[in-house]
Amino acid sequence: MENIDRVLSKTILIGKALDMAVNGLTVFVVDDDPDVCDALAALLRAEGFVVETYLSGPDFLAAVKPEQQGCLILDINLPQISGLDLQQILTERGFNLPIIFLTGYGDVPKSTAAFKGGAVDFLEKPVDADVLIPAIRNALALSYQRYEEKSRQHELDALYANLTPREKEILVFLARGYSAKQVGKALGISHRTAEIHRARIMEKLGVQSLADLVALAIQMGIR
Repeated sequence: MENIDRVLSKTILIGKALDMAVNGLTVFVVDDDPDVCDALAALLRAEGFVVETYLSGPDFLAAVKPEQQGCLILDINLPQISGLDLQQILTERGFNLPIIFLTGYGDVPKSTAAFKGGAVDFLEKPVDADVLIPAIRNALALSYQRYEEKSRQHELDALYANLTPREKEILVFLARGYSAKQVGKALGISHRTAEIHRARIMEKLGVQSLADLVALAIQMGIR
């Protein structure tokens, strides 16, 4: 019972931490109608979100950097740069913001194009708050998840870069389940030398067991 309580407590803490992280992200709104921007900003701020509004794609691009986290509520029928065109530009510039498209009327071809471009939702105006708020929370959670995955990948890349060429070569064999003796035979080195390399690899990668080493190698994309 105590173990279950600890697991539940940990789950609750993780959930609260995720909620805090998500609530600290920014909801960007791009719509050429000032009244829509003002209404959405008022609604979302009342829900505790951080909100920034822009009346055009160029205004948004001039102010927001690719590394910023959050989500984008985007009118699909913008002047100057359409919502779909802005989506493509954001992808080309390395933005990773989940996009929720808004449209004044149903448009199946545009919605299909939006989803193919990576949009997470496509909603018709006027959108009900009970529909919009959960969609935003889901988009922000996705943004946070993407950031965590990207950060983890940077960590893995840094660990891998710290290995010597020989250690990288040996890691491939270890990831395939080779023993030190089998590695030595495959590379024409002694069993003892292979063991020393394996120990150094494990130390550099910060793992304590071969199982952890194999799991980490898989995360690195090594097979």
